[in-house]
Amino acid sequence: MTTVATFDSPEEAHLFRAFLGAHDIGAAVLDEHLAQWIWYYIQAIGGVRVVVAGPDAPRAANLYREYTESLRRGPHPVEPVRWWLPVLLLSILIDGPLPIFGRRRVKARDADERPAS
Repeated sequence: MTTVATFDSPEEAHLFRAFLGAHDIGAAVLDEHLAQWIWYYIQAIGGVRVVVAGPDAPRAANLYREYTESLRRGPHPVEPVRWWLPVLLLSILIDGPLPIFGRRRVKARDADERPAS
């Protein structure tokens, strides 16, 4: 077994193991339980290791580079939905309450009952 990558958390290691599995490379995660029990020694033990069989090591190392590069690029940007503008305009047009800003309508009788300051 050859160590291909080390990670700071078992979750990250399992994500990479699943990535390797999607490319038909069998991998195992080692030291995950030790990292969960004694988490403050994670750097001392060398992190959570992902290991593969010897013949698959060069291909897995290339896939690790591809995996880290895809993490650096991040997801494709998505244009946010601008739902608040139509809600604000509609609230102003119908003279309704604006729950977004916490405004409430004051009834005429409430204004008459208030003591003068």
